[in-house]
Amino acid sequence: MKNVITFLGFVIYASLIFFINSSVLLGIILLINILTMAICKIKPSTAIGNIVKLLPFILLTVVINCILANYQYAILVAIKLILVCNITFVYAKTTTVRNIASTIKNLCMPLKLFKVNLEDIELLVCISLSMIPILKTEYSELKEACLAKGIAIKVSNMKPILTKLMVSVMKRVNYIEESMIEKGYGGV
Repeated sequence: MKNVITFLGFVIYASLIFFINSSVLLGIILLINILTMAICKIKPSTAIGNIVKLLPFILLTVVINCILANYQYAILVAIKLILVCNITFVYAKTTTVRNIASTIKNLCMPLKLFKVNLEDIELLVCISLSMIPILKTEYSELKEACLAKGIAIKVSNMKPILTKLMVSVMKRVNYIEESMIEKGYGGV
């Protein structure tokens, strides 16, 4: 139940940031984020590094908002994005994949009325979230292999690159399936 409350608190907190238009309240949110990072023992340098990785997305959003609205609104949106990205980073660092899967399972409890197997949902969420770092690693290895062969990664040659990536992912999925069959999961 604690995980569900934490998850819902995180979602509500992150959502409410986008409705705040006061710079004073955004300053208070920043202090709350910094306090949360201190409580969770997250180094500010890692949080800043995460924001730097997201900077191209944030700058693109600023440019679009400068074109569509004005620069003041664009800066306000950028600050909100930075705050939300920061608290999301803190949540991701302090929560395991297993906890997130368990939380989603608990949130889906009403589906028991329709005879939905909640353990299946939990397992699917766990596998899905575990595949994200695997996909990232596979892509990085594929990118390095292309660079070693002198192949530039461009839109024109994305088809063979993505094909190799998908073949690799399908092999991983096969391994997971075989493992589940060997363990007798779900009467397969």
